[in-house]
Order: sequence, then structure tokens, then C-alpha cells
Amino acid sequence: MELLKEVIELIEYPVLIIDKRGQIVYFNKKFKEFSWIKDLEGKYYFEVLRFSEAHEILKDNKIKDFEKEIFLGMNLTKYTFILKSSQDLRIIVLKPGENKEESELKKRLLGQISHELKTPVAAISSIIETGEATGNIDSAFSEKVLDKIKRLDLALNNAIVITKIQLGLINIKKAKINILLFLEEVLKNSFLKNSHLNVKINIERDKTVETDPYILKTITKNILLNSKIHGKEPIFISFYENILVIEDSGPGFKEGEMKELNRQDSSGIGLGTAIIKSLAKMAGILIHFSNEMGARVELRF
Repeated sequence: MELLKEVIELIEYPVLIIDKRGQIVYFNKKFKEFSWIKDLEGKYYFEVLRFSEAHEILKDNKIKDFEKEIFLGMNLTKYTFILKSSQDLRIIVLKPGENKEESELKKRLLGQISHELKTPVAAISSIIETGEATGNIDSAFSEKVLDKIKRLDLALNNAIVITKIQLGLINIKKAKINILLFLEEVLKNSFLKNSHLNVKINIERDKTVETDPYILKTITKNILLNSKIHGKEPIFISFYENILVIEDSGPGFKEGEMKELNRQDSSGIGLGTAIIKSLAKMAGILIHFSNEMGARVELRF
């Protein structure tokens, strides 16, 4: 119990431990600051959390593990109520949420920044395409410029994704996805028309996964781009036993890179892999990096 107490004090959110009778066993300093009852010794959970949905959940001793957003206090502050049971103890964590005004402000600011960054890129791309169509710009030159613009656009998109992750603006919305049709759409619309990727897909037409479409699109796009830039085509994509495999024909990952990528607490070795690892973790997708023919990435759903 002493070790458990020490661990709980390190947690930055309010934590309360009760026994099977509902009596308080232990709480951390954050919970004492949070509670409207300052003398918590000998109290019961219903005295501390009686004005919340948490009270109703804790009434049912059959509920061992639970997680839900609830609202507490006069200001209806949002918390994620997390319940974990271990033997005769029930551990309650109250993770504070962000108020709606702050969340909306962050979204607006990010939208404005995205617009300011991406509008000039789109304008330059349009000028180059018009120049090529009218014969005022050499097609070989325009192809090179458009390729650089596309890379810049993708870099901006990645920077925006990272910012969304850091600001907590990505909400997981899972859906059933036909994996073959989904990948065909990603390949068709995510890259330059003249930047053909040599991709060989071996996936049965009826195979599906349940995950967030935006997250899966961003992950697969970044893996394919890494294979194109750092690896070698053709790129092979397969799906079996709920595992999506993307593998290129290049030299593969360096040994140090692979160890870093597969470390659970690692953020990756660049912007692309940082996004891949962060989004996979958010969506509950297990990811593994290895070398076979070339660099191989496995996504387990």
C-alpha cells in the first residue's frame, strides 16, 4: 500500500481509493484540493461525489472498470471519470477536461494559421499550372516546381496534424472501413498526378477494419511518403489477420532507427514517424517497424 500511495502522489490528477464498503482508503493531494470536503478522513465516496454521475456508477459494485466524461461542480467542469478495480479496492481518477470556450478558440486559431500558410502555396501551384497550360512555362520546370510545392504542402499538413495532436483537437470517430477501397482512394487523391507511386496491393475486396478514417489516412499517407523518399519502389501492401502491412523495396531501416521506432515511449525519428506513432497510439493501433525486403511497417487493428 505504501508503494501505491507514493505512485498516486505522482499522478497530476485527483485520485481517490475506496474499499468495497465505499469508505475512503487513500487520496492524493490533488484530490484534497479538488474536494469540497476538506476533512476526508473516515468519509465515504457518496459524501464526496454525491452530486455527480460518479456517485451513480459507484453504487454498482459489479462495475469493475469504467471510463466516461462527466460534469462536476456548479460550473459543470468536464472530467474524464476513470474507475479501475483491484481486489477489494476501487481506484478513481478524475482527469480534468478543457472547457468548451478554450477548445473552440484553439480550433479557430489553428484554422486561421492553416489558412494563412496554405493559401500562398495553393496560389503558387495555380500560377505554375496555368503557365504550363498556356506554354509560358516549360513543362519539365513546372513538374519540378509542382513536386516541391506538393512536398511543402505535405510538410505543412504534417505540422498542422502535430499541432492538432498537441492541442488535443483530434477526436476519435471510428467507422467500418473497406480497406482496399480506402487505400485506392488514398493513392488516387493524396499525391501529385504526375508523381505516380508504384504500389502493388494484395488485399481481398471484402476485408474491413474499424478505426478512425482520418487517422488511418494520415498514417498510411506518411508511411507511403517515407517509402518513396527514403526507400525504393515498388511498395507492397497486404492485409491478413487484421494486420495491414506496408513494405518497400529499399535498404530498410538502420538498426539504431529501428530500435528507436519500436521503443514504446519513443516519438519517432522525424516528423512523419512522430505523426504515425502518435496517431496510432490515439486510435489504439499497434505499430511495428522491421526489415524484410525493405522497410516494413505493420499496423495491427
